Order: sequence, then C-alpha cells, then structure tokens
Amino acid sequence: MWKNICALLLAFVLFACEEQADLSNSQAYAKDGVSFTMPGNWKVTDDTAEEGFRYISIESSGDAVVGVSVFYNSVRIELEDYVDLIIENFNAELPVGSRNRGEVFEFTPDNRENIIKAIRNQFAITLASVEVPHTSDFYEMMANSDSVVIFTQVSDEDKDLVQQGFDQLINSLEVE
Repeated sequence: MWKNICALLLAFVLFACEEQADLSNSQAYAKDGVSFTMPGNWKVTDDTAEEGFRYISIESSGDAVVGVSVFYNSVRIELEDYVDLIIENFNAELPVGSRNRGEVFEFTPDNRENIIKAIRNQFAITLASVEVPHTSDFYEMMANSDSVVIFTQVSDEDKDLVQQGFDQLINSLEVE
C-alpha cells in the first residue's frame, strides 16, 4: 500500500505541470460514507479499502496530490509515524534522483477547527543536479471514532496555484 502511494506521488512530482485549481466548477465526491468537494480540474484516482483502513488519492491537473487515509473503528496511527512512513517509502520508490528528508515540524493551520494536529515536511527532490523544493502538509482529524489523516503535496513554486483547492477539500471532508 505505501509503495503504491509513494510511486503515485513520485510520478506526479517529476512529470507534471500545474494549473490553477478550478474552484468555479467544483465537484462533489461521495462514496461509502466519505464525502468532500474538490476543484473541477482535479480527480479521484484511487479509492481503496482494506480491513480497518481506506485510502483515497486525489490528483490535480498537474503535480499536486492529496491523500485521505481513514482508519476505522478507533484504529489510529500517530501522525509522526504516518509522516515517517510516507518519507521512508517515498525514498525507497525513487527510480532516479534523490529526496532529502528535509525539515519536519508541527504547525498551526489557518481556519481549520476540525484539525487535531498538523505537521509540515519541507524537502527537495534532486534529479540531474536540479533541486525542486516541495512541501507536504499532514493533517490529523477525528470523525466519530475514526481517525483521518489528510496529506497534501506540491512543489513550492506551484503552491499558490493549488492551495485554495487543498483548503476546499480539507474543509469540506466528512466521514460518516
């Protein structure tokens, strides 16, 4: 599972160009008790459920990605452990180039009352001596007895194009 998540992230980081999040044509997603609103030019590319766990992958039209992990029935992973798993598995899946660990620190997100904890990972991917700075944000939320982790990732140069889309999705997420 982690290998698939990281391989998907890697493909988008290395090969895509970003567009402005299309908030004027937002679209709703609802399936099996999870719902959210996302920009019109984004799409859900994977929605996988295993016993006690569900992962939804959302891609922008460029290289930004959002992952929603739902841990059901009081199953919970510490946010720091989740961040470490993503970093470690991302590095293991890089076919070329390298990804540094970067800085990992807790931060306070703006206007997100439903967030329990947030961690930011600022790092760089280097390919053929070109270093591309990236930011991944990880948000821990509770929904009833379920634990939810949302992570967003985009190159720093494209962050302004997609941040409102990230906000829209995070603020609209509901888990029944």
